[in-house]
Amino acid sequence: MRNQLDIFDHDPARMAAANRAAAERALHDVQFTETVRLERRAFYLAEADRWDNLAAHSARATTERKEQHA
Repeated sequence: MRNQLDIFDHDPARMAAANRAAAERALHDVQFTETVRLERRAFYLAEADRWDNLAAHSARATTERKEQHA
């Protein structure tokens, strides 16, 4: 996974999927205690939800603009 966003081509749905994958990997990071692993997983899942909300908002805005111009 790339850590740096391309400010011209980052997709909220793709970022949500990447954060979900990171959440699953966080459960298996042996260098952290179980408590920290669960906290990291919760963080990544919250970020995935945030990106999902952004994607839904973007899709809604795009649909509304198309309807206004039709």
